[in-house]
Amino acid sequence: MHEYSIAEELIDTLLDQVEEEDLRATTRVQLQVGELRIISREALAQAFKIVTEDTLLEGAELEFEDVQLYASCRECSFEGSVDYDEDLSTHFSVPILSCPECGGSLDIIRGNELAVESLTVSDETADE
Repeated sequence: MHEYSIAEELIDTLLDQVEEEDLRATTRVQLQVGELRIISREALAQAFKIVTEDTLLEGAELEFEDVQLYASCRECSFEGSVDYDEDLSTHFSVPILSCPECGGSLDIIRGNELAVESLTVSDETADE
């Protein structure tokens, strides 16, 4: 379950930021998740809940923002969304993408993200 490893890495990064800024409580963490990321959101949310216990992030709500696939063609300069077959095999590997205009190779511009978009926190004076 690689979602647990992702949650641990996420927590390490977020705790460093929260502690550095001397913040007291985190209420929400919003993640950008690219269309090509193979992640179980339910498993990640459960792992997040487990690894945040007894930390400044405990009780924070984990939210997900979808990032649609957007690519550019190396050969014909096409830029845009790309459709691909969403069969069972794409759940276990990244699909092979080709340009819808010329069949050429594509560079992924967006759609492979896994990043913190925002963090909603309370500072120490807010509760006093």
